[in-house]
Amino acid sequence: MLSKKVFSAFNKINYFFSSPYNERSFLTFFRTAVSLVALIEIASLAIDLHLFFSSSGTLIPQELMYLQTEYFKYLHPLYQFLERNNLTEFFYQASTITYALSLLFLLMGLFTRYAAILALLLQIIIFKSFSNFNYGYDSFLTMSLFYCVVFPVGKYDSLDTRIFKKRNQIIFNYRHVLQVHLAIAYFFSGIAKSLDTGWWNGESVWRAVASVDNDFYSWPPVLFVIVSIGTVLLEILYPFLINIKKTRLFVLTGIILMHVGIAVMMELYAFSAIMIVWNLSAFGNISIKPKPVNEAVTI
Repeated sequence: MLSKKVFSAFNKINYFFSSPYNERSFLTFFRTAVSLVALIEIASLAIDLHLFFSSSGTLIPQELMYLQTEYFKYLHPLYQFLERNNLTEFFYQASTITYALSLLFLLMGLFTRYAAILALLLQIIIFKSFSNFNYGYDSFLTMSLFYCVVFPVGKYDSLDTRIFKKRNQIIFNYRHVLQVHLAIAYFFSGIAKSLDTGWWNGESVWRAVASVDNDFYSWPPVLFVIVSIGTVLLEILYPFLINIKKTRLFVLTGIILMHVGIAVMMELYAFSAIMIVWNLSAFGNISIKPKPVNEAVTI
């Protein structure tokens, strides 16, 4: 009896992630959108690189290596190798340029998986070297690039397909992976917020947006209460309502407006952009039409 239930559950999971649909639109949109957001973000920092932490004009904090992150034990041998061979300054100066080039290759779909791997490694080395200065965008960009490595994002509408003539059909629903990830992320984020009284009386939102640089502090308190409670309920109910056809558009619109509000009021443009990309990729009206599976299978 137990074995039948386990087998049935396995079949349901297998059916959920198996898809007879064409993943072309999703994979193409996710690859181009993620790489564009990352390119725009690194380009926006280019003018000010000489002001960022290090005398060699790079994001990597040479003078702040005492900030040991969770990646330090993996990156420290690299730092030692560079220092022993007098390559530290050269590597740090070249890393941001190489990072931008890898993102450009990813955008065009040229040597896509290798470009994604290089972009992921450099993003960790550059940004995760000082996690005390990281925020949600950096973590979601790391996950985005990881998915670009795992997902076959270069299978369609890329230079790889033109050069190497790869036409394999994909029968795994990678979009569902992103859907599950978002559902879990929003649900537990909402649960965490619900445990903080500041999210029920509007104080948390007020503290986040009000400053001497704006006049948000003068807004009626009831607006902050509405926004706070609305955010908590939207995130907790996200995994349930987003999977109901009648409510999906309303939830998707609400979550996008929430991130637009974060961008405008808190000036977290990169974070809002990457979250909107994830939501549109996972639940947007991307055309995925049934297609006969008569070609070689790849995952």
